[in-house]
Amino acid sequence: MLTTALSASLQAFYTLYTALLVYLTQRVSLSRRLSQRQMLTTIHDVTGAWGGLGAALDGLWQQTKVVASPFGVLSVTAYLLNISVLHIASSSIIQFQTFNNTITASAPTAIGWPNSSVNYAGFDWVTISSLAPSVGSLSGLGNAGLANGIIYDVLLDNTGIGNITVNATSINADCALVTGLICDGTGPSGQFRTQNNYIFPSTFVPWKDQVLCYNLLTAYNVLNFYVTTAIEGSAALLDRTTIPMNWTYYASPGETSSSISSATVDMFWVTCNISLLRTSAIVDAQSNAFLGGASEAPVSSTWTSASPESMLDLTQEAANETWIWAPFSSAPLIDLDPICSAIEANETIEGYSTYSPPLSGCDYQPNMLDVYLMQLLGMNASQITPLLFNDPASLSNTTPSFTLSVDQMEMAVSRVLAATVWTAGQLGEVGGGFDHSIGSATITRLVLETRLNINWIPLSFALSASIILLVLAIRMTHANSDNPPKASAVNSGGVLELIWLAGRMPAMRDTIGRVDSPNIDDLRAAGRFDVLLADVGEEDSAVKHYGGCESQGPQGVVRPRYTSIPVEDPTTLRQTIIHQLLDDGELALNTVELNIKIALKVQELHRLEALRDQAQRN
Repeated sequence: MLTTALSASLQAFYTLYTALLVYLTQRVSLSRRLSQRQMLTTIHDVTGAWGGLGAALDGLWQQTKVVASPFGVLSVTAYLLNISVLHIASSSIIQFQTFNNTITASAPTAIGWPNSSVNYAGFDWVTISSLAPSVGSLSGLGNAGLANGIIYDVLLDNTGIGNITVNATSINADCALVTGLICDGTGPSGQFRTQNNYIFPSTFVPWKDQVLCYNLLTAYNVLNFYVTTAIEGSAALLDRTTIPMNWTYYASPGETSSSISSATVDMFWVTCNISLLRTSAIVDAQSNAFLGGASEAPVSSTWTSASPESMLDLTQEAANETWIWAPFSSAPLIDLDPICSAIEANETIEGYSTYSPPLSGCDYQPNMLDVYLMQLLGMNASQITPLLFNDPASLSNTTPSFTLSVDQMEMAVSRVLAATVWTAGQLGEVGGGFDHSIGSATITRLVLETRLNINWIPLSFALSASIILLVLAIRMTHANSDNPPKASAVNSGGVLELIWLAGRMPAMRDTIGRVDSPNIDDLRAAGRFDVLLADVGEEDSAVKHYGGCESQGPQGVVRPRYTSIPVEDPTTLRQTIIHQLLDDGELALNTVELNIKIALKVQELHRLEALRDQAQRN
């Protein structure tokens, strides 16, 4: 509406302005023309050119046939042409321009990490742990708010643009190999003890290429893992941290406990201290996609060693870390046959003479988060899936096929814990998780605004046209100081003014009337004689015209009385004059003689003019 109103206002203003400009210039220019002596054809051409741009162009074309006033008509044509340019350019000199502007605003966010009032014990960890491994693997399920081991706030208002900084929480896992542990026995009776005889109970012995979480009575912020993969590290470190474990199994399927074989599997006890790092993240304002900015939890470059007592340090525990055990301890077991040692199997099926792999009863059965962790480490399906006990050929090979580095372990543990917390937030309190608190973030929003804009190209055209108009107006309206114009009773060249002039100037009427064919070329050619219209109609000094010539009459005479009478001989002329004088009531002899002389002179002049006109036409 503003754009339409501005355009209409400018158009209306410039229409009135240019109309007034043309009117004033035309009146002053014609007044100057009509008050000076010039050819009748010139007056006709210039007056007609002011009728419009089309009339001016036509008058300019007529100059190519009978030249009368080329510069005058050209000036009027140029003036009207520049008026058109000014009128066209004026509507677009100033316009309302819409543009995109950016403003900063506050937008609500869903805080990714649970606040301090959230009760972690009330979470449905079974459901959460079951759903967490699907994060990022199901098509159509977005993961806004989660990036590896980082949980960040999610913008609830997606009207912003660019990159936005939001609060984030990074989960840090600092993992080390525990030294000084000794394994006593196998199976349910097996145990780990330190050199000072501190005992860690154990209920199972894992097979090769397994990374399994097993929480002992340690601090809440500590996670412990059985690892039977190869470890990337120095020989000295491996010598201090390797725990040989005796694995017993039946030599062939269907055998009894009397035919048991054994193998040694090297195990490592990995302990990971979990901590939280409050930081910030840079996300896309519209998609909430993580772009970086917040550093992931720092990872170690090489394995370090830790004493068993470090797992019992409760001094650094915090209330918001009591949940760390829950996901792994509550995760459902995978639906696969368990793998157990021969002694465990024998105890489970005691009283039977043949072995059939049991569906339960063995403690070694990985849960869903164990499998998820191993997938994040990059282990393939054959490494992750436990071997069946009744496959002696596979059980006889105890060489690991996967090598674990400390940075892999720390990043994988961080991602598993972050996925469980993020899943709890997606479920909400009703689904067994927690409801997000509402925070805020500063966003950059794109708004559509309007401003007045000056268009320089139309402005340059309008300015050029205005300067040309000024120069032409000065040229067409200025007065000549050497020959100042006289006030004229005729100020236009319309039909009424021409009829009036024809009545006042019989010589002009007779000259034009002698044209045989009234086409424009012949009429313009016949009008090539000088006239001074300023003297026509004056009350105090009459002008007498004789065939295009003029003389000043006596004072007080308003209009000379004479009649141009075409005659062939003096006798006919005399009779005609006498009849005319009798009709007018004038019988004075001297008046009759005077009129006879005048008529004879007029007749002679008319013949000369006729010869001149004929010569011009030829």
